[in-house]
Amino acid sequence: MIELAVPVHLQLRKQPKQKRTQALIEHIKICTETLVQELGYQAVNTNAIAQLANINVKSLYEFFPNKESILYHIADQWLLSLRKLCVEYESEKYMALDWRSYFFQLHNACRADGNYEKNYNSLQGLWDLMPEFIALDEFHRRFLIDFHIRQFRRFGAHQSDEVLTTLCHFLMGIEDGLGLILAHVSEEQVSQLSQLHFDTICFHLEKILEN
Repeated sequence: MIELAVPVHLQLRKQPKQKRTQALIEHIKICTETLVQELGYQAVNTNAIAQLANINVKSLYEFFPNKESILYHIADQWLLSLRKLCVEYESEKYMALDWRSYFFQLHNACRADGNYEKNYNSLQGLWDLMPEFIALDEFHRRFLIDFHIRQFRRFGAHQSDEVLTTLCHFLMGIEDGLGLILAHVSEEQVSQLSQLHFDTICFHLEKILEN
């Protein structure tokens, strides 16, 4: 299972069927992301979102019951895209890669989305907003841990699940810390930091995959 059901009180009030309404929903999300990046999510409200989106707030409420619903769908959509990417990397075309090539391609694919740096910054802090966000984060992290342990095992890791889980937590902690600063450094530094990050991953994977 790669999707977590959206809590009832955060679900869309109605599903957009026409391209026009689908575009409106995406526009609302983009405007929300912009305001969150500028003001922080606590200072953002539905009136400000509607004003930036150049729509009547009633139009916003036709689809989203509250601000938290918009934020939840932004977070859910991004995290789901990462989980789908992981599923893709379990397809047959990647199975012949050696472990360095496999994790290098996966590492780069996660950053290929131009929204990577933006999402890390705009979504930071949401996880303390409501229990529903905490549950989404825990679901996502559990998925990533299970996914990576499967790959570690496939490439020969024989350590216990507990040891491999600890390694996953460590690597995800580095990822989280790095993600917070990517939007504040130059393109050249982003590239350098990304390489250092991958070098760190390889340093630790060598210990479990080449012994």
